[in-house]
Amino acid sequence: MLHITDQQISELLDYRSVAAALEQAFHDMAHGEAAVHGRQRTDCAGMKLSTMGAIWPGQGVAGVKVYPTVGGQFSFAIVLFDLKSNTPIAVLDGNELTRFRTAAMTALVASKAAKPASRKLALFGAGLQGRSQAQALCEIFSFDEVCVVDPLADPHWCEWLQGVADVPVRVTSAQDAVRDADIVVTATRSSQPVFNGDWLSPGVFIAAIGTSTPKGRELDDLTMLRAARIIVEWKPQSLVEAGEIVLWDGQRDIETFVDLPQLFRADEPWQADKQAITVFKSVGVGLSDVATAHLALSRARAGLAQPAVEAGS
Repeated sequence: MLHITDQQISELLDYRSVAAALEQAFHDMAHGEAAVHGRQRTDCAGMKLSTMGAIWPGQGVAGVKVYPTVGGQFSFAIVLFDLKSNTPIAVLDGNELTRFRTAAMTALVASKAAKPASRKLALFGAGLQGRSQAQALCEIFSFDEVCVVDPLADPHWCEWLQGVADVPVRVTSAQDAVRDADIVVTATRSSQPVFNGDWLSPGVFIAAIGTSTPKGRELDDLTMLRAARIIVEWKPQSLVEAGEIVLWDGQRDIETFVDLPQLFRADEPWQADKQAITVFKSVGVGLSDVATAHLALSRARAGLAQPAVEAGS
């Protein structure tokens, strides 16, 4: 049984390939060839142990991610099983894998639900995940401007992104960032909304990825109310975990929400119309982890690796 480290995963994966693997996994789920094992959390003495996973007969693999939460910090590991032999085949460190799959998921959904000619990106939170979100999106959109809202944003990273993406990157206020933005990403640990929904322009795509608990939210009620389409990964998990939904005062009927299996079955369109506001609320589901881990394992077995790129280096 292989052990694949975070360092190896950072060399094996790239955002575009992960996005393609996620697309295949959720397409298969939409057609009965994959299923999600929902997140389970156990609390004790101020600490948590969580598990989540998926079975993917379409690729002959199943897996589970397990992670403790101690002092607000996570540590992830993923175990993969071969369904043909019914044996464990790999253990993967999950920190880098989680970073890649979260950013690639935003890029995948944005590629289908955001305006193709999106020119301005507003990024709330320039920590590890926020930086990954920006990098993944800059690989598929030709932005004219990236506005970062984070008082602790690393100026060296801003310079690095400006260089690799060939786009001006500047730290701004929340209102300046959101004004006229085509894509807004929130990647913070905030438990309160980080901007006013009244600032949003028609046709904007918003991805909220910073929290997966029902007790915190990055988007306010007005943002949710103005959205013509609210996309989630998988309704059974998302509708009970997403604080933006659980804490929404006056939440609309459940038919307002669509999930990825519906979209990949073509039951619903990705965009309501070009001027409609679209929200993508991500909490992370186990199928994303299994699909990304399967890609990393396949590349490790083939001896393939991507050049390691460290943001800000």
